[in-house]
Amino acid sequence: MIIPSEVTSFKKLTLKQIKEKVKVIKDQLPSDEEKIITYSKNFTLSLSNYCVNQCEYCSYNFKIPKLSGEGNVILLSNEQMVSLIQKAIQNNCKEALIMSGERPGSFLEVQKELENRNCLDFIEFVKDICTYLIDFNILPHTNLGYLTYDEIKNLKKYNASMGLMLESTSMKLFEKGEVHEYSPGKLPKKRIEHINNAGKLKIPFTTGLLLGIGETVEDIIKDLFLIKQINNKYGHIQELIIQNFIKKQNIFYQPKKSINIEEMLKIVGFARIILENEVAIQVPPNLIVGFEREFIDMGIDDFGGISPITLDYINPENRWPQIDDLEKICKGKGYDLKERLPIYQKFIKKEGFCPENIKKVIDNINLDDKYSIL
Repeated sequence: MIIPSEVTSFKKLTLKQIKEKVKVIKDQLPSDEEKIITYSKNFTLSLSNYCVNQCEYCSYNFKIPKLSGEGNVILLSNEQMVSLIQKAIQNNCKEALIMSGERPGSFLEVQKELENRNCLDFIEFVKDICTYLIDFNILPHTNLGYLTYDEIKNLKKYNASMGLMLESTSMKLFEKGEVHEYSPGKLPKKRIEHINNAGKLKIPFTTGLLLGIGETVEDIIKDLFLIKQINNKYGHIQELIIQNFIKKQNIFYQPKKSINIEEMLKIVGFARIILENEVAIQVPPNLIVGFEREFIDMGIDDFGGISPITLDYINPENRWPQIDDLEKICKGKGYDLKERLPIYQKFIKKEGFCPENIKKVIDNINLDDKYSIL
């Protein structure tokens, strides 16, 4: 239960006060962790953009015409998949982000494609892909939208980690004319159920908030406390993504009030203060270009997945930065940029969190800095 006075006290904090509180928290880290920013060298397998949700801010959905990238995909072809995996191996990618629209298997077109490939359903298709990746010592991280307990359980053995954005629990976003009016899978009770189920199943988990879609500061602070509450119960949330909505050319949606960088910085600071050092705070670097230093000052410790071969399918117009450029920025702030795996170090040996087949892959992976997996 969030006390209203807690929300009010956060809202009153200035950027300077937030930064001071963040510094106190970061100073509590061991010296070998305090000055490190991480990232994962990954690539994306976008399996299908057929989706039961119609979020006003989303250009990924199959109903939206594509201006760039690979266009709409009923089901990623085997040839495309093999080609991407070969490129990933050549570029030394350690993680495969496996994504799709929500419940693509509910569409007849996708069902027919699954039948053509002798797959009973979409989850079996994903399991087959994960197994194939593991054989090449690539660690899968799967985010398919809302899944049931049994579906998550079926995928656990085949994933180093999994994810689902909470986005926002504001019910205002489901009102007529708002962004989630036609998005049943974005109902807060479903997203919370999914995150809780991942905790019950001991799955290293990534979640996050999407900012600038009609939520209020009060909503955001309450959601951060909710995430803390869930993690206190299960201890499975390894990272929180703070992601800002970016204007897209091929959709009509424009927020009534765009979120600015100062507001983003404050929210990142709120996240660090609330979650302390228990959960990594991540911002996508392609969405904050030119302000990386300010976000480092505000307590982020991760730039997420950065791909040398695939685009950001949610924000295709915002290209990934070069690792060398990020490394220089981090160095300038007194930090080292280090590659990590999609499963954070503390979960590898945490009982029940890392399947044995995933541990075998980790043993076969060479990182420049072994601290991430020992």
